Amino acid sequence: MHHHNQQQQQHGTVPTPRNNHHSNGHVKTNGHVPNGAPTATRLWMNGFPSRPDDKQSTLSRYWTTERPRGLQSQYHAVRRMCRERGVVFEDPEFPPGPRVLFHHKKPPVHPIVWMRPGEMCQRPKFITSDSSGSGGAADCGRLQVETGELGDPWLLAAISSLTLTPRFLDRVIPPDQTFDPATYCGLFRFRFWHFGEWKDVLVDDRLPTYRGRLVYTHCTNPTEFWVALLEKAYAKLYGCYENLQAGFTTRALQDLTGGIVQSFGLSNQDRYLTFQVLNSAVPRSSLLIASINPEKENKRQLRLRNGLITQHAYSVTGLARVRGPLGETPLVRLRNPWGRGEWTGPWSERSWEWDGLSERDKELLSVRVRNDGEFWMSFEDFARHFTHLDLVHVGPDDWMSEPALHSKQPWRAVLARRRWRSGYNAGGGPSYTETTAMNPQFHIQIPRTSSNKCHVVVSVTQFYETVPDSRKKKPLFAIGFAVYEVPHATARLTPHFVAEQKPLDVTNHSVAREVVTFFTLPPGDYIVVPQTAIPNCDGKFLLRILTDEQSNIWEVNEDNMLFRNISTEFMDDSAAPTIILPDGKSIVAKLLLKYPPEVDALQLQKILKAHWKVYLSEKPSLELCKSLIMLRDYNISGRIGVVDIPVLMHMLQFWRVAFHKFDRGHAGKTSSYNLRPLLWEAGGTASNKVLECLVLRFAKNKVLTSECFVMAMVRLHLAHERYHSLDTKMKSNPLSLEEMILMTIYS
Repeated sequence: MHHHNQQQQQHGTVPTPRNNHHSNGHVKTNGHVPNGAPTATRLWMNGFPSRPDDKQSTLSRYWTTERPRGLQSQYHAVRRMCRERGVVFEDPEFPPGPRVLFHHKKPPVHPIVWMRPGEMCQRPKFITSDSSGSGGAADCGRLQVETGELGDPWLLAAISSLTLTPRFLDRVIPPDQTFDPATYCGLFRFRFWHFGEWKDVLVDDRLPTYRGRLVYTHCTNPTEFWVALLEKAYAKLYGCYENLQAGFTTRALQDLTGGIVQSFGLSNQDRYLTFQVLNSAVPRSSLLIASINPEKENKRQLRLRNGLITQHAYSVTGLARVRGPLGETPLVRLRNPWGRGEWTGPWSERSWEWDGLSERDKELLSVRVRNDGEFWMSFEDFARHFTHLDLVHVGPDDWMSEPALHSKQPWRAVLARRRWRSGYNAGGGPSYTETTAMNPQFHIQIPRTSSNKCHVVVSVTQFYETVPDSRKKKPLFAIGFAVYEVPHATARLTPHFVAEQKPLDVTNHSVAREVVTFFTLPPGDYIVVPQTAIPNCDGKFLLRILTDEQSNIWEVNEDNMLFRNISTEFMDDSAAPTIILPDGKSIVAKLLLKYPPEVDALQLQKILKAHWKVYLSEKPSLELCKSLIMLRDYNISGRIGVVDIPVLMHMLQFWRVAFHKFDRGHAGKTSSYNLRPLLWEAGGTASNKVLECLVLRFAKNKVLTSECFVMAMVRLHLAHERYHSLDTKMKSNPLSLEEMILMTIYS
């Protein structure tokens, strides 16, 4: 497997769903039947199959889920209220004052005065029309923005790198905003991506100034305010302006694009690997942003002798190889969104290297100044001077919405929102061989038809909070994922498999929002296992998989089944076994001498206690006996026929034998992680959702007692039976609400 580094990412990010023109060519197969053959395959359009089935895992083809936008309606409501009352909006959640500026270190300028744009200049504008074609911030041919005394250079770098994709910037900065007196009310809104959703952030336009000038990021034109307001909204998202200083371009890129962001440090990275990364990413729907971040934390941008500027985002827009008198040279084309900071070394605009090329090559590379900030440099110089490279992998929905990307090859995408739950599927990393196979598993099948290798990007993003001081803030876990190559017929990774087989790849588990790897895989079958480094960390995660070839991706899941041969063997009266006691009498005859033909839970408890060790691991509780009665109590009398008792005993005995295989110390308990194989031993399978539910309901502190296991089996049998009777009943006459309630309570 050729491997393009795995670098921890500080965020997970995602864009808006557009109209569903693409099913992405991915077939989603929906789980497995127990023998390992995939069940019926369905083409997934839109993230939903034609009929939601209990075994369907909801893998979405859509990059971002757009929830009904509560905040957007809030924006319109607040705006309407301000207009009706004739007041200018004052944001109660983010009021002017020191807490908004900093939590620890006081800014060096003082006093800071909060002013609205209308107090700073005569005719404020949100975005000036002369710098934009369609009224969007991203349309400016040159980005005329500066960080001021205290602005956030990372946010600025991320904004500048998005000038190539104007639609993305328009999503973050809705361009319909204005200071026009007819509609102005001091309220502005911006949108940032947070864990798979676009969040509206509303702010008022009171901005921090010193001696009448903006102290944070602002437009060079003193009458233009979009960037200062955007930074204020971003500061609100992170709690205060000071918290932006601890950021980096990676985080800001993710918040602004919703793409999968992958970061490479170029200083110590092998040159060949850097070239491979560029070569793989340039033709695809990925943005590449290169920057020079000096070792020392220097807040100021510096212009180097070679013309490049530090802490400044350059977009990589192309690669070429030229043949000159000195042999073949790989070149990198970059674009600088600013008016200054172009490379002046070899292969720059007026350098002599171009003279040795043929006219055709010169024409092809259009070397002469095109005045849009693009320039060429050799790959060697690129790798020597630039220290960081950020890749933003863009999903198919966003590719469709951004015409600037249409010349690039789109990714196919799959997205899953899941959670790790201790005792159920939070199995930890590969070194925890007993539990790591319990983690969620996703099968990638790259068909043999594609002769070439398939580029794959896998990203796992854990849930994160942006405001660092919130009291209830959950810590970030060390997260990662393992990739296993598996035989074609493999239904699921098992503890045995992971103990024997090493993963093809494991990311460095890192305490980060997102962990990403970009690699190439030959045709075959692979299982991706998102995981926390150690077991039993509870948390939500977002898994995103991109491929550039046709591939089938599904979540490993089982059908909900009880195998008929087992249940009918025990439950069918005609086949009910009779237990013969040593004195030749059947147990039923003996019980009928002592008990009435029907017994209640208390009497059943007494009967079962007599020889409990034969069919139970511990003495039966009254609760267990009540549950057992439900299995055969069709008319809700609270009693069970004595003739049914041997049936129950046989069933209990069968379950006890199954349980013993997983009860190492014969203490009547086992790890709740064993429930899936236990169900298999006891004659059934359950889907991921049902299994999680059983663990929640019947396990305690990751332990499953033998009694709780029996209760879980009883519940499963009841549920299947109720479902089948429901199915039959619905065909003939509708179910009354009372019947439905009785069915769910008495089960």
